[in-house]
Amino acid sequence: MYSIKMKKLSLIMILGLFGFWQVKGQSSNVNDLPPLNELGSGKFMGKTGGLYPDGSNEMPPAFRQAAMEMAAAVQPLNSKGQADPNGKIGVVSIGASTVAMFGSALADQIADDPNVVKELVFVNGGVGGQDLNKIADQNGRYWVEVEKRVAAAGLTNDQVQVIWFQEDDLRNTISKFPDRADMLTESFIWHIQRLKERYPNLRLLYLTGRHTTDYMPADAKEKHKEPRAYLNGWACKFVIEKQIKGDPSMAWEGANAKAPLVLWGPYFWTQGAKTREDGYSFTPDLVVNDGVHPNAKGEERVAKDMMLFWKEDPVSRIWLTGEMADIDVPQPVWVELKLQQELLRKVDVAGLKDLLQVMLLRDEVVVYNKSFNLNARTIDVAPLEAGTYTYLLTDKGDFIEKGSFEVGTDGALVVEEEPVVTETSDDAGKPSWIVNGRDKMNKLRRLLAGNSTVDAVIYDSNGREVITIEDILQQCTDLNELLPRGIYTVTFINGSGKVLGEDGSLPDKVRIK
Repeated sequence: MYSIKMKKLSLIMILGLFGFWQVKGQSSNVNDLPPLNELGSGKFMGKTGGLYPDGSNEMPPAFRQAAMEMAAAVQPLNSKGQADPNGKIGVVSIGASTVAMFGSALADQIADDPNVVKELVFVNGGVGGQDLNKIADQNGRYWVEVEKRVAAAGLTNDQVQVIWFQEDDLRNTISKFPDRADMLTESFIWHIQRLKERYPNLRLLYLTGRHTTDYMPADAKEKHKEPRAYLNGWACKFVIEKQIKGDPSMAWEGANAKAPLVLWGPYFWTQGAKTREDGYSFTPDLVVNDGVHPNAKGEERVAKDMMLFWKEDPVSRIWLTGEMADIDVPQPVWVELKLQQELLRKVDVAGLKDLLQVMLLRDEVVVYNKSFNLNARTIDVAPLEAGTYTYLLTDKGDFIEKGSFEVGTDGALVVEEEPVVTETSDDAGKPSWIVNGRDKMNKLRRLLAGNSTVDAVIYDSNGREVITIEDILQQCTDLNELLPRGIYTVTFINGSGKVLGEDGSLPDKVRIK
């Protein structure tokens, strides 16, 4: 018996050393609920812990680099969302009553901190009683109030670039894991997508989860009780993991981004008054009698927690204090493309190669085609007649951006659609030559057999060059993304400079529908 007991004890000690938690049943006892950042690679009811994937409390390196670059892109914007050294950086908190209370103290601390960049404007968007269900109405009471506060702060929605989000569903009665966490995950994602729509320049969103509600009276309503506060943190984790793993619903890159880049703020949940291994605690003296809402001391404490996190976090202090971390973060270099002094497009040329070529087409005909040095800061296109135009921006590398605009009879400029940014060398898939949704690469390879390197030069109906696509047999090319509708002439040239298909063996016309 002695030896058997010793073996059991040894096993328990070993599991404890490796942070292994395997909870078999759902519990509302906080002592049975392991904090995510202590759980690590251990499991809670079959799910691996840690704030980030694979049981880690640190961002994956590639995601961290992306976050640094996104933070570096936060900059003063004018009321139209355009870069302006005299503009503002809008930061908004989103949530219900606890966010309203924490946000009030946070606003004061931001205002009093001399290290915060002067362009930053904080808006407390917390409104009492407004859970996920109520803020879902995009024209409802919550958003009417937040819009008023944003405007009162001297901001427009186009200037909001950072959000702190803390919310919960107080109607849904599910308290099981992972059911509740999964439900909240889907709801959080939906709301984050709506935030990106409301605030088009939103770059970073911080999730914090909830503080423990272990201090609630025994006869209190179930809607705030544990383990619901605890499971809120799991939902935050699941949302962030989906984005890191490339879930399309959380796409944050490119012109068609559905969400901002989402990060953990400070992880607030504790096992009641027990101090966590990282030294964090949240004690009963920080809340009022309901065990949920903070008292004055709690408000100051949590606001301080937020500020301390933002000032110590290498990503956050980039936009908060302007302090760059010890990491190579490319800075945007802007060129403004204007039409008679009216801004058409701002292009970041920091990563472009050699030059920026600007081409304008009207009715499938090139009406403007010039190349500019990347040191140019403003490109002003000559006056244009009234009509609808397509612009095509390229460099000597893989950068391609296409968009359209309209010039009214009064000469006014109207941008019709968001630009499409692409690269001709898309490593994500196999080489392709897509025309009107159909991949013609196999046919092209047969026709170009014996040529390892082929460039394609595309001309408009007047014989003027529109674009050259290099090494087409090794690229992913979608002509519909590059060209407006119309009929074009295509010339294929091999690596020796010889024009191919002059004998009629190659089609020289392409119709873009």
